[in-house]
Amino acid sequence: MQVKDLMTKVVKVVTADQSLLEIRELMLNNNLRRIPVVDEDGHLKGIVTDGDVARATPSDASTLDRYEVNTILGKLKAKDLMTKAVITVKAEDGVETAAYLMYKFKIGALPVVDDTNKVVGIISDTDVFKAFVDLLGYAKTSTKITVDTQDKVGVLAELAEIFKNRGVNIISVVTRKIGPKRAAITVRADLTNAMDIIQTIRDAGFVITDISTLKVDDAHEE
Repeated sequence: MQVKDLMTKVVKVVTADQSLLEIRELMLNNNLRRIPVVDEDGHLKGIVTDGDVARATPSDASTLDRYEVNTILGKLKAKDLMTKAVITVKAEDGVETAAYLMYKFKIGALPVVDDTNKVVGIISDTDVFKAFVDLLGYAKTSTKITVDTQDKVGVLAELAEIFKNRGVNIISVVTRKIGPKRAAITVRADLTNAMDIIQTIRDAGFVITDISTLKVDDAHEE
């Protein structure tokens, strides 16, 4: 899955000379937490976050009235508080790249740019969470089975063969090393009419450490 599959393509942007007052209203009216700053050709120059706006806005404890506060915000420009070194991704990057950058730099969204640094979209942590849910099959009724097994070549194929022979389609598979020679394999599948496969897995020598079923209402199932 690529960034372009999840990103918002119609992006609200501002220019460096737009006032903080305009930016604040744009954020409030569109429920935005960050806005890219671009030049007249749409090339990325910086980014302004709701945190930047909050820090520049006088607190409620100040003696300034609403008119005075708005006057101050009207004089401040995006260029006065924007972050110029912006972490970005390309539309063709994998979603995992976006997730890693958000995690590493502790940021909630990334502007998506083309080869000329022109903004073509934005991807948020919510978009990444949705991809995670979709990839792991959490959006549909399913049962998760986790087995503790030897970390060896072919073990995943052996487990998959059991599901194939029972006619059960696997929704997702996640593997994780839990020791020098051990691995945990988590398989998610719809076992509504095939719960007997659990005993078949045990009979094949696999140690099952967890079984849980996720039921999704028809109205929410994808």
